[in-house]
Amino acid sequence: MTIKPETQQRLASQGAALCLLVVLGLIPCCSCKPEPSPKTPTVTMAMGMLPLASLAILADHERLFSRAGVAVNVKKCATGVIAMDALLSGEVQAAVAGDTPVVFGSFKRQDFRIVTGIAAWDNDVTIVARKGHGVVRPTDLKGKRIATEKTSVAQFFLHMFLLRHGSSEKEVTICYMPQAEFPQALARGDADAASVREPFTSQAIELLGTDAMTFEEPGLYVEYYSLVASERFLKEQPEVARRIVRALIAAETLAKNQPQRTMKIVAQATSIPEPTLRRLWPRMDLRVRLSQSLLVALEDQARWAIGDHWAGEAAMPNFLRFIHLDTMLAEKPAAVNIIR
Repeated sequence: MTIKPETQQRLASQGAALCLLVVLGLIPCCSCKPEPSPKTPTVTMAMGMLPLASLAILADHERLFSRAGVAVNVKKCATGVIAMDALLSGEVQAAVAGDTPVVFGSFKRQDFRIVTGIAAWDNDVTIVARKGHGVVRPTDLKGKRIATEKTSVAQFFLHMFLLRHGSSEKEVTICYMPQAEFPQALARGDADAASVREPFTSQAIELLGTDAMTFEEPGLYVEYYSLVASERFLKEQPEVARRIVRALIAAETLAKNQPQRTMKIVAQATSIPEPTLRRLWPRMDLRVRLSQSLLVALEDQARWAIGDHWAGEAAMPNFLRFIHLDTMLAEKPAAVNIIR
């Protein structure tokens, strides 16, 4: 077969261009083995499946962690207390939990850090009581059996609620149990009331029907949910921590731009009726940030725990030492408002 001169010239030009690309390193030489792609880092994260974990739930559901370059294996927990326990036991490298479990964790260990806050809410916990047991107003709680969970936000809220209404834990009978057991305990009559949060609030109200009496106290206590990680993980894999925060920042933007879709995802993940979540949603502050108010909340709860002898002989921790600033200063410095 005879190749036309113009074809020979075109092939020669293409060959020269190909050689130039090889020399420049833009394509590999055929005799060289291709470089293996770096393995995607994997992190195990315990997550309390509650509304305040919405940004983390959204980041997992929408594969935002994966898009940021990290594979996150989520251990789903009923509460932040369980998630924090998983971190302290070494079962996971990171956890999404509320401020109260962080405070009690600080009395036991110093080798974990708060990476960033992801939510705040001033009306998370409510008191659900039984009218048939003589509870129709907050002062009726005196002498009653109230369910709560040790070292949880529910316990701290109960303490604050009783004080607000002229009472204290000494004037009631506290029934300690996991929060997931509150609805059934109320339904069976094992407790007259419970200091409870979603999704257990909705479950309890559904079980009690017309016998349910709820007491809300907006503004009494602002709860903060945070991403917490082991100190070792943050030292050994700082770039991975930054990728996780990037995914949470992307989730914050998505939640702001698509609230209806976000609520649907969170309602399904937390087993909260969507109409209930829609009612609560406007009061939740879903932002990736490190605020001075978080430090104040941690200190307030530590004083309560120490004063009520829940912390043994522990002294007041220096919570500034538990704040990891590097990741947020690298990824969202304008959202860091910590006096240091």
